[in-house]
Amino acid sequence: MSTITVTGIGKVKQPRGLDWTARVAAALRALLSRKPRELSADEAAAEEAAVVRAMAHRHMNTDPGFAADLMAAADRHEATGSAR
Repeated sequence: MSTITVTGIGKVKQPRGLDWTARVAAALRALLSRKPRELSADEAAAEEAAVVRAMAHRHMNTDPGFAADLMAAADRHEATGSAR
């Protein structure tokens, strides 16, 4: 007669933080797979004008006339953003 020994394996505990890590990974994947939305003409003009205004602020101390011209150009560009 032969005997078979079966060893029972207890329940394996889930590692701590697995649920949290899975949720973070899923959220990160969803965030990275999103397509960037298209900007409206007004939003694009406002963003471009903000870049020009930042450049104007950098030149304010060294060349105030140029900085004023940049500010005026940014204002004009932002005002005509939807007219493009």
